[in-house]
Amino acid sequence: MVHELVVQKPSGYETPVGPGGVALSGGERQRIALARAVYGTPFFVVLDEPNSNMDAVGERALAQTIRQLREAGSIVVVVTHRASLLGDVNKLLQVSNGRPIVFGETKTVLARLQEKRQQAAANAGGLRVVE
Repeated sequence: MVHELVVQKPSGYETPVGPGGVALSGGERQRIALARAVYGTPFFVVLDEPNSNMDAVGERALAQTIRQLREAGSIVVVVTHRASLLGDVNKLLQVSNGRPIVFGETKTVLARLQEKRQQAAANAGGLRVVE
């Protein structure tokens, strides 16, 4: 995952980056931090906003890493505001104001959230959905 990023640099693995990775973009720093976090295939990984600065290439690499970790038996917890990673998780917990709102299988939770959005849109338009 990170090897491709590194070899694209003019000096490859000899690229000086400075304290805090000053010569790297935010997404590049995130990809390197992810590589460090998953080195050795840890059993439990928590990723907090792992794609907040990533481009599409970085996000694909992140999704692939999550899939590989899960296939290797690791537990991966992803905290994110971006929906792009939701296809790579099997459970989803929505939290609001520090409290759990809904938890379950990703497909089920997404369907419930979509239903709530549709209800809210219908109610805002003067229509009322009755259950």
